[in-house]
Amino acid sequence: MNDHEENEIREALKHTFRPVNTDLRRDLWPVFLQKIGERPARVPWYDRALIGLSVSVVLAFPQLILVFAYHL
Repeated sequence: MNDHEENEIREALKHTFRPVNTDLRRDLWPVFLQKIGERPARVPWYDRALIGLSVSVVLAFPQLILVFAYHL
């Protein structure tokens, strides 16, 4: 590809896609702080069940720790 073709492609892309406005319309930090303060994150029951199951399996079969470490 020569420079002429590259310039044609660049110009076609400039005409096809409008420029992106990357400026923020407002400050997002106060919204972020408000979301954090609304309520604490809840852990679903199935996550707790999976953690309990994993701990019980590792306690019952400690050799599995080496198997999992090998696959990491």
